[in-house]
Amino acid sequence: MSIHAEKPVVDMKDRQLLKKMLAYAVPHWKMIALCIGLAFLIVASDLARPYLIKVAIDDHIGGLHKPMYATEADQADRLKAYGKPIVVGDKAYVRVNGSAESPTAPENGAFAKMRIVEAAGASYLAEGWPDPAEQPDVRQNGERAELVGADGRTYAAVRLDEADVLKFREHDTNGLLSLGILFLAAVLGGAILNYIQSNLLQYTGQHIIYRIRNQLFEHLSRMSASFFDRNPVGRLVVRVTQDTETLNQLYTQVIVNLVKDVIVLFGILVIMMQMSLKLTALMIIVIPLLFGMTFWYRTVVREAQRKVRLLLARLNSFLSENLSGIRITQLFTREERQLEQFRELNGEHFKAGLRGVIVNSIFQPAVGFLGNFAIALLIWYGGRSVIDGAITFGIVYAFTHYVRQFFNPLMSLAEKYNQIQTAMVGAERIFEMLGEKPAIVDSENPKPLPKHVRGEIEFDRVWFAYNEGEWVLRDVSFKIEPGQTVAFVGATGAGKSSIISLINRFYEIQKGSIRIDGIDIRDIPLDQLRKAVSVVQQDVFLFNGDIASNIRLNESSITDEQIKEAARMVHMDEFIRKQPLGFATPLGERGVNLSLGQRQLLSFARAIVFRPQILILDEATSNIDTETELVVQDALKAISKNRTTLIVAHRLSTIQHADQIIVMHKGKVREVGNHYQLLAQRGYYYKLFELQYKERRQMSDAR
Repeated sequence: MSIHAEKPVVDMKDRQLLKKMLAYAVPHWKMIALCIGLAFLIVASDLARPYLIKVAIDDHIGGLHKPMYATEADQADRLKAYGKPIVVGDKAYVRVNGSAESPTAPENGAFAKMRIVEAAGASYLAEGWPDPAEQPDVRQNGERAELVGADGRTYAAVRLDEADVLKFREHDTNGLLSLGILFLAAVLGGAILNYIQSNLLQYTGQHIIYRIRNQLFEHLSRMSASFFDRNPVGRLVVRVTQDTETLNQLYTQVIVNLVKDVIVLFGILVIMMQMSLKLTALMIIVIPLLFGMTFWYRTVVREAQRKVRLLLARLNSFLSENLSGIRITQLFTREERQLEQFRELNGEHFKAGLRGVIVNSIFQPAVGFLGNFAIALLIWYGGRSVIDGAITFGIVYAFTHYVRQFFNPLMSLAEKYNQIQTAMVGAERIFEMLGEKPAIVDSENPKPLPKHVRGEIEFDRVWFAYNEGEWVLRDVSFKIEPGQTVAFVGATGAGKSSIISLINRFYEIQKGSIRIDGIDIRDIPLDQLRKAVSVVQQDVFLFNGDIASNIRLNESSITDEQIKEAARMVHMDEFIRKQPLGFATPLGERGVNLSLGQRQLLSFARAIVFRPQILILDEATSNIDTETELVVQDALKAISKNRTTLIVAHRLSTIQHADQIIVMHKGKVREVGNHYQLLAQRGYYYKLFELQYKERRQMSDAR
């Protein structure tokens, strides 16, 4: 299986994923509860605006011709139960909705019923509630007049002069001013509350993502080497950066705003049902269609998002690998071939992303169409109802706003649903990674190393394989005494570097045991084991920083003097002194501004400064020239004193001083002894030595 091919993710239920994600929000529940409380206030300010416009239209802009109750001016307080009284002359009036069946309607005869009607180009105050739309005929009878409706009914009326009409209009003017102030307050209040809520959500979301990223990085730092063997860096970078960012969108934009949208929907339904049940029922007809579309959208977009995330991880892995090896690409003029591979991956990612865009571009306009369809029904039925006098124009106008507001959250829910699905896919990958247990963990009953580690190492019938059944080490047994310098030699693939990796427990053995000072390394706490053992590898990794930080590795207990001493021991101090900033000289990415030999020397200094009891050199002198190697050999004699030292080397000239040489061949120990003993045996080591000596002699003759 290719390293870039991801194993299928176990399909978790949305409820399980949401439960896991919400668990991270629990410590911030007070902040989230405050944001939900603010959401109620924001919704109230949003829903109040159309209602204020409805009141302005029905009660003030068109309020002059509303039915009224009337009584004597000195009894105006009796009208306050029905609204604000309007005093004109010796009478007091209050406007009402004109519903005789209203629960709050007074008993018959308690108040006079009056209404202002336009007839024959003048305004009349009529007794009773004639329909103002009928344009009744006028019969003048002295100061009094009679209005005759289309149905023949007559209403006693008094003609109003312009001053009286203005008194009634003054009530509307003041009311419109008050409503305008309330409308502005609702807009400003909503904006301020939105600003506060947005900042609180961002603050909370960033804290949650901070914790998740820390947890991911901490989890990755505990994973064994086998995990990184099968997971390319690009994939892990996507998990820690982009997948967590999709969760950030969920916490900062979706959770609370989703609650707000639901509140808006229920709030609008309640207000609309209070205004007109028939119009509300008409609008609800489209909701089943919306649910059907949402179900289809959920199924399709989830799979599309999974595909996008998977291909993005592959793309990042390819980029990371190729940019790291760009020199090899250029040396072998493979730019075009690599570009073809990149185009292929990028094309697949483009197609997967385009599929999601197409699905989204179908769903959102479809929701918008349903909203406009509902408004079309509203205009048709509501308009007829206004003409018939069943409802007011203000109600229809408010309904058009509320229908738009009703479908805006649904449109928003569509967008949030896309964000939720993206977050779900990211969460699947994140929780899959967090759920993968480290292959190597501390024992339940650990046995700590003694304060002074002697450095005795024993392999007892060790079997090891990277892949099941493909044995790299077969029944390997040897013992290294404290303070000894032991070298491992053999052909490539003999198992030398595997032995080194096992001592540090980068991998776990399948059979046998490895002991340090008589304690099985599986019982030793990992941090103690790895502090006791320092490794200098052939491929030196340097971090972006200065020379001192690359030697110290952020260990605050290591002093500047100890760093300088370590540099002197590997004879690197002279090179560092020549640098303009000395130990503060910044290194490029992976130490690009140092030679291979200088990087190797720096890794020696790094290993020495931590004062390990066991020092391992894994082909550590392979990148050092002969002159520098002689210098390092001198340093190694000093640092190996009273310290167990293990050396893996191909060049036999570098390990002739070793107390013991272990010869490996095809995963087994073939010979053990010092340089002279092994030569005397004239076995596998002798053949290796003769082969290398012959090569060196031929090279010398060629010169």
